Amino acid sequence: MSKLYETAIIVKPDLGNDQVKDLLISINNFFTENSVSIGYQEDWGIKNLKFTIRKYSKGSFKFLRFESGADFPKKLDTFLKYKTDCLRYLISKSAQKIDEVTTQINKDN
Repeated sequence: MSKLYETAIIVKPDLGNDQVKDLLISINNFFTENSVSIGYQEDWGIKNLKFTIRKYSKGSFKFLRFESGADFPKKLDTFLKYKTDCLRYLISKSAQKIDEVTTQINKDN
């Protein structure tokens, strides 16, 4: 039985466009390899962090919502743990619809 999940990823803010694009492609490929499709994706832009993470005071935020089995979030956790360009990430169950727009997209820092 599949459930709805979402993940927010904080990426290093000093990455070039090509590096960010490569990171997102590798994440999308990981989803494809595990037969999980991303239902909704947002780029929240670069935001100030409340505390520094690995000497970064800002981070580029990415958001994904997907539907998968209960074992996939653990695989995604392991995958993102070894991505050095990801400063932090959070995977959680979602109470929203798969294609629902988040309120964060319109907020500024």
